[in-house]
Amino acid sequence: MFPKDGQIVPEIRFAGFTDDWEQCKLRDIVDIYDGTHQTPKYTSAGVKFVSVENISNLETEKYISQEAYEKEYANKQTSKGDVLMTRIGDIGTARVVETTEPLAYYVTLSLLKPKLVESDFLAWLITSPAVQHNIWKRTLHIAFPKKINLGEINQVETTIPKKTEQEKIGIFFKQLDDLITLHQRKVNILKEQKKGFLQKMFVS
Repeated sequence: MFPKDGQIVPEIRFAGFTDDWEQCKLRDIVDIYDGTHQTPKYTSAGVKFVSVENISNLETEKYISQEAYEKEYANKQTSKGDVLMTRIGDIGTARVVETTEPLAYYVTLSLLKPKLVESDFLAWLITSPAVQHNIWKRTLHIAFPKKINLGEINQVETTIPKKTEQEKIGIFFKQLDDLITLHQRKVNILKEQKKGFLQKMFVS
């Protein structure tokens, strides 16, 4: 559902869409910021502080003060619908910010504020093979840990369709992801039941 590298239309498409996708760079469709480069002073409550290890669900038990957040993130605060992307160590994993609560973020993450692109579509676009390949080409593999600089993220080339098609694709993958999560929960429940049966149906 995303074009291969160098192509302007995907192999699989929703009915009713025939226009070519528009070639662009990430800087054309999002504003990009990086997180604080300094390890902050943590507090027992306040603004959640996330880094690369929190990208799966953006949940954390680390906090910084509201004062520190407003000082450090005055011009790069998160909003619902923004996308956070990993850029150091793990590179190119993206997650949509689903909360209206502020999030502080470390330098291992970059903040992508959509301009001409739908949030859910953007997150899935980043994980598409073509964009992942272009991110890989701009990654500093000799660095330890490997990383991609903000300037290089801006230059990553991609293609996007019109907003209506973006919305369709974003909804499709979100529903698919929700279905996977639901089945994974069922699998986990069955595993626990199996463990219980093994303990109770054999003599110890």
